[in-house]
Amino acid sequence: MTTFPRVLLLLFLLMMSGSLRAAEKADEEIWEVDPEFERWRPTTIAVAPMDNFSLEPGIEDALYEEVYERLSAKGYARISADHVRGVMEKLGITIPGLLAGISPARLGRELKADAILMGQIEQSASIHSGLYDAVVVSTSLRLVHADSGKVLWRTEQWRTAHRQWQLDPINMLLNLLAHANASREGRVAYLVQEMMKTLPQGPVRLDTDDLLNQATEISIGP
Repeated sequence: MTTFPRVLLLLFLLMMSGSLRAAEKADEEIWEVDPEFERWRPTTIAVAPMDNFSLEPGIEDALYEEVYERLSAKGYARISADHVRGVMEKLGITIPGLLAGISPARLGRELKADAILMGQIEQSASIHSGLYDAVVVSTSLRLVHADSGKVLWRTEQWRTAHRQWQLDPINMLLNLLAHANASREGRVAYLVQEMMKTLPQGPVRLDTDDLLNQATEISIGP
């Protein structure tokens, strides 16, 4: 074997190794429930505005809507989204990052909530590495008890969709176009569905099979 083919072989193996490492990271899930969750278990939860560190503008709205819609199915009363928006305006919270400057206790008082559910999108994009092609999305959620400031539950997810190995350059191009247009809302919906499975059940009793449509919402007047 001449030197040139050996170099090509080495480059190919390195490319494959990098793609395999990406694939190994494709499906990761981390979640943790505080040992004292039962002691601090909330009844009413306010979903705070979600942050977005990805390059896809507006995807944090999809995260917020999915979390808000699924929260009641876990047996928690939700503070209405309108009330949360009003409190954010009152406190001058124009971006989610500013929430770090306000204590959980004050947020709880202002929002009339036992706990605040916060979250963010870390990544939502396409990865094209040699033969490896995927759409990835990663996000995290945390439930903070208002009075104590304890993180009662947290979860992180890193997932990929449409992983494929393509040797045909035409198929590779077609996949690239398909993945670039994949529904970002669909990606987030799948992640939230998986993440919410790890949240302990709340105290609100649900007597219907149509859990997602049985929304327990608390509207708070002035």
